[in-house]
Amino acid sequence: MKCFFSIAAAIVLGMASIEISSGLEHPKGVKVTFPQFPASAHLYGPKIKASDLKGKVVFFEYWGINCPPCIASFPHLVKLYDQYKSKGLVIVASHSQRPSDKIEPFLKKSKVTFPVYQFVSLPEARCPGGLPFAVLVGANGKVVAQGYPGELYDLIKKELRNVGKGTPILDGLELDKYKALAKDLVSDGTNIEAKIKPLRNKQDDEEAQKVCSTYDAWLDNEKASIEEVFGEDPLNALPMMLRLKKAVPSVKEFDEQITALKANKDIPRLLGIKKKIEALEQKKKPQQSEVKSLIDAVEKLEQSPDEITQKIAGQLKQLLSPLIVPEEAKEDK
Repeated sequence: MKCFFSIAAAIVLGMASIEISSGLEHPKGVKVTFPQFPASAHLYGPKIKASDLKGKVVFFEYWGINCPPCIASFPHLVKLYDQYKSKGLVIVASHSQRPSDKIEPFLKKSKVTFPVYQFVSLPEARCPGGLPFAVLVGANGKVVAQGYPGELYDLIKKELRNVGKGTPILDGLELDKYKALAKDLVSDGTNIEAKIKPLRNKQDDEEAQKVCSTYDAWLDNEKASIEEVFGEDPLNALPMMLRLKKAVPSVKEFDEQITALKANKDIPRLLGIKKKIEALEQKKKPQQSEVKSLIDAVEKLEQSPDEITQKIAGQLKQLLSPLIVPEEAKEDK
């Protein structure tokens, strides 16, 4: 009988080992694909889009309401977010156990202000099964580290130094003659097109052509990202378009949108409203008078003859919807 239990224990441990290793099969440095964060999966806090995480340091934690170590880690997460959110940190919590009516009361009591979703995951860094499990993603969109949350906290501050510095475009490319160029070619808003131009005519230089191909792939990806963001959020797309224009002056695809946004006199007002909404989202109980005032403002802007103003105003109105407290809820209080 003792032998049977020993064998059974070995099998269980072996299965656990396989399950854990399967979650860690993607090494440090892998590029992350952020999920679309469907509204149906949203549990608490502000709603986000994958584009909101571009260029940010992301601390992604898998947790569960029935996991004591997970519950114990939340005060640390709240403290980290309050301390570093203004410097480029985004915390996303993914509840990875069955839905429960205990979740919302716990998050309210913990004063959580970061987004919490149900069963969302990073395809390149899924939870291996044990909770809590965290993944730290750098500003370049690549995995920095993964494992028990407490083991990653000290890495956050270091990664925040890279926010705004841009991504090395030739990162991971093995080079010999152009090693120095790999350090200079960074998507930080400075003109990099001029550094690539001399390599275009070196048709017989295999390494030069490899650099050009990698650069072209990066440029196509940047354009696609901007188009996606512009379709969802023109306000966020404008700085992205201007940044790319500085880096690659020959890009003409977004000239029309840039001109239209710059000429739009409503943009400063819309930006101001967006900042106020973001401030309200951080409050536990937003003043309904402030919410109503902003709703009135965006509804007026929705009547604008300018299509972009209408679109942005409609998007801002959607952001305000979760902040409205129904009349019956007010009466209950």
